[in-house]
Amino acid sequence: MSLRVKNISSQAIVVFILTLALCLTLILAMFFNRTQIERLMMERLVFEKSIQINDTLSRLLLRTQILSSLVMHNDGDTSDFDHWASFLIDDPAILNLLVAPEGIVSHVYPLEGNEALLGLDFFYQEAVTDTTPHESLLLVLDAKETRRLVMGGPFRSIQGWKILVGRQAVFLENADGTETFWGIVGITLKHPQALDGAGLADLTLVGFDYELWRVSPDNERQVIGGSMAHHRRSMRYVDIPITIMNVHWYFRILTAQAWYRFPEAWLALGVSIIIALMAGAIMQNYQEVKNLKNELEKLSITDSLTGAYNRRYFMETTVLQMGRVTRQNSGSYVIIFDLDHFKSVNDTYGHQSGDVALKETALRVTASLRPYDIFARYGGEEFILFISEIDKESALQLAERIRLDIAGNEISVRDSSITITASFGIAPAAPDYKLEDAIALADKALYRAKEEGRNRVVFMEFTAATNTKSQLHYC
Repeated sequence: MSLRVKNISSQAIVVFILTLALCLTLILAMFFNRTQIERLMMERLVFEKSIQINDTLSRLLLRTQILSSLVMHNDGDTSDFDHWASFLIDDPAILNLLVAPEGIVSHVYPLEGNEALLGLDFFYQEAVTDTTPHESLLLVLDAKETRRLVMGGPFRSIQGWKILVGRQAVFLENADGTETFWGIVGITLKHPQALDGAGLADLTLVGFDYELWRVSPDNERQVIGGSMAHHRRSMRYVDIPITIMNVHWYFRILTAQAWYRFPEAWLALGVSIIIALMAGAIMQNYQEVKNLKNELEKLSITDSLTGAYNRRYFMETTVLQMGRVTRQNSGSYVIIFDLDHFKSVNDTYGHQSGDVALKETALRVTASLRPYDIFARYGGEEFILFISEIDKESALQLAERIRLDIAGNEISVRDSSITITASFGIAPAAPDYKLEDAIALADKALYRAKEEGRNRVVFMEFTAATNTKSQLHYC
């Protein structure tokens, strides 16, 4: 009989799965909490950066309003334009400043590199760049109609720059209090340099990507700028609209890395697996110890050869059973039987064959018993039974059935078949007598069965009046 558990127990597997599930649930909760915190941080950052974008572009575009004020202050005289512009261009993101009386560019500063703008008619759609003539035309029309500073872009200029533009319509007051449209003043900003002051590059340093986009005049989604690859998609992002002058942009911020790219995610997963394996190993060890304990307990109460109970367990358990039977006032009996001429079996066929005969006998007896009957190997080729909740006639029938089963079925040992018989002695386990007395009486009945020819059942009982014994032969 092996005492080692060779297979992983189902309890260990269940504990491993439950522990791993618990750890994964905790990891998910941790990442959910992290995601919530991250989202709050993203909302704060996108709000802050939106304000910075608005402030940065507004600060640059407001030079157009200063230029407009100078034109109005000088009643449309732009002879000092270069002088004004030299003071207003104080940021590397500004590409040029220009004035366009009646919408036709007359002055641009700096002139170098911007010569192509001179004479450009903002109200003549075909004269503007091929890429977005419609947007440029709409921009100056909007500036004239709303009389406020407007912004457009980004788009390609006729010089090939990617630009943002600001346009302001200038109106001069007449002597009668009316106003006359003078023309357009404007500013051209390099893109994306115009956004440098918003500090968007700082977002990538703290683990976030961003994207600026708008709906173009052609109703298409146009990416204005950002650090995110165009093919990238993420469920974890925050979008917020930004209104700058007359335009509406959208600012999106999202995590730069998926959860599986964070080392702590794999560390948490690895630790979870280790914890689950340890829990499973502990349960496996517990089951092995438990199984070993059960097998040791079984070995301590059973006969290692036949699998029947041993003599010590029989004596201890039967005493307890006799007390219960006495309280219930039900019949109980002790049966002792011995295999006839068993020494000749060992001498003729060998001790291993004798062991086979003992095992087979024990199996046949066990098959005939009830769950609460107690069956034990009493010693050598001798066996003992304690049966309860049964009358005398039924006890005799049980003993006879076992006797016939043993005698009527050959036992195969090696290349031979042998027939074994057994002699039986039965005695009542009377309430007034100890277990030892019942065993002694059953043993005398067994001795009488052997004297009378073996392979038979003999019953003996106590005579209550005289304390002598009477006998009954049952063959």
